[in-house]
Amino acid sequence: MTTLLTMNIQSYADKHGTWEKRRELIERAVREAQPDIVVLQAVSLHPRQDPVDQATQLASRLPGYQAMFVAAQTHADGRQDGPAFLTRGDLPEVQPYELSLLPNLEDTGRRMLLHGRFQTAAGPLDVFNAHFSWVGEQQEGNVQEALSVLEGHAGPAAVLAGDFNMQPDNPCLGRFREAGWVDAWEALHPEEDGFTFAEAQEPSIRIDYVWTRGVRMSAIGTVLAASEGPLRASDHAGLRATLEQG
Repeated sequence: MTTLLTMNIQSYADKHGTWEKRRELIERAVREAQPDIVVLQAVSLHPRQDPVDQATQLASRLPGYQAMFVAAQTHADGRQDGPAFLTRGDLPEVQPYELSLLPNLEDTGRRMLLHGRFQTAAGPLDVFNAHFSWVGEQQEGNVQEALSVLEGHAGPAAVLAGDFNMQPDNPCLGRFREAGWVDAWEALHPEEDGFTFAEAQEPSIRIDYVWTRGVRMSAIGTVLAASEGPLRASDHAGLRATLEQG
């Protein structure tokens, strides 16, 4: 049995509180959930804020965890943005797959699909960390690119998790279903909304997912969905999932 937590941590944005205060909420949630693998999106390294990236900051405050951050984009001032993994075991072999960026769109952020092969008690588990654009034109091409990566590199037991920026009725998500991937929330809680993104103060739409292929998902639930007064850990809730291989 392996537990996984995925969450977009909203970089250094301060709409819902300073990073220092939001980090405390995320740390507490990880301590309580004790996931084997943490899949993070919107992680930043900002030299003016801290000499190390946000995932490494979290790992340093969580005994037993190690972090692996990979920059998808580096800005002129030295800031970097990208995905990251935290794990209680050995750091995995990771491979980033850069996704194409169309010109002249509202979203100018570089994105990637980050693949980590984790060694679990039940055998290798391929985890793909996804953070897709919110722009429809960009989504279409990037989903096709991601599917090509998954087809070529996903082993018998695989998980695709992260911030998809797509609601459940988005046609792009149907492409994953056609390729044999299972939306864990839809499979286990078909009658529940499972909202993960707070357009205002509380989650009101579902755009974060855990998809599986070749593993059985036995539980999934939201983490850090509720506000604590004006403070939120992020504009996204996290998802904690329990899966079984074999």
